[in-house]
Amino acid sequence: MKMVSPALQLSIEDCRFLSERAFAVAGVKIDPCKSDFFQLRISRRLRALGVDRFEDYIGLLKSDDSGIESRCLVEALTTHTTSFFRECHQYDWLKNEGLNRLGASGAGFDRPLSVWSAACSTGAELWSAAMILEDATREPGGLRKYQLLGTDISRPVLKKAKGATYTETEVEGVGAALRGRYLMRSTTATDLEKRPYYRIVPELRQRAVFECANLSNLSGFRDCAADIVFLRNVLIYFSEEVQERALKGVIDRMRRGGILMTGHAEVVSPRASLRMIGPSIYEKV
Repeated sequence: MKMVSPALQLSIEDCRFLSERAFAVAGVKIDPCKSDFFQLRISRRLRALGVDRFEDYIGLLKSDDSGIESRCLVEALTTHTTSFFRECHQYDWLKNEGLNRLGASGAGFDRPLSVWSAACSTGAELWSAAMILEDATREPGGLRKYQLLGTDISRPVLKKAKGATYTETEVEGVGAALRGRYLMRSTTATDLEKRPYYRIVPELRQRAVFECANLSNLSGFRDCAADIVFLRNVLIYFSEEVQERALKGVIDRMRRGGILMTGHAEVVSPRASLRMIGPSIYEKV
């Protein structure tokens, strides 16, 4: 049997250190007992840095005064899962009821309707909402103006979100009609299987701003006064304390009457500032 060098293995102490560092940086809670998970994710980071030993990487993190590598650690340990029109009932609600509800208070008419994807990953969530909003502007008496904000702690995924370019597999959730209106099909660039890339049309891209934000501590983040916030499939990674802090930070940056949408598997504890109006859909009161 081939023995694995101790230099190529993470000890339980190493895993505990990595878990504590991820929690300190981003509020992300990962069980230090998941040694196989840490081994896999950190091995990828070692290859990217050209580092041979876990011991050297741990040393790099301990001397990381700038915090840059600590953020890279969080990116390596977190999963950026997203897709177009994921949890589609929320987009259906937005289209059939939400926009009229918000429009009654002037959102989209007297002032731009503001949409914030608070953990936007590679952007599919925000661009899905943008397609719904842009469709509304094309209807008689419909929405007049809106603006889009996407935030994430990961700079690499923000770069992809801003670039707004996706594979054919990644845009499978976009229906044919929406695809025809809001996706440009490349005639030259293809993936390894010779399938074309798609890019969000310029009229949507020009409405969007993408910024780095740490949901576990939004104290230094600007007040975006959002009408609609997507905060989906991120709270599950936080401890109860960090969940509460993240929720407060987000709610504080919503307009009264604004809509918060969470992941279907996430439970938002009762609070005076929110009223549930649908499955995983809340109104700020």
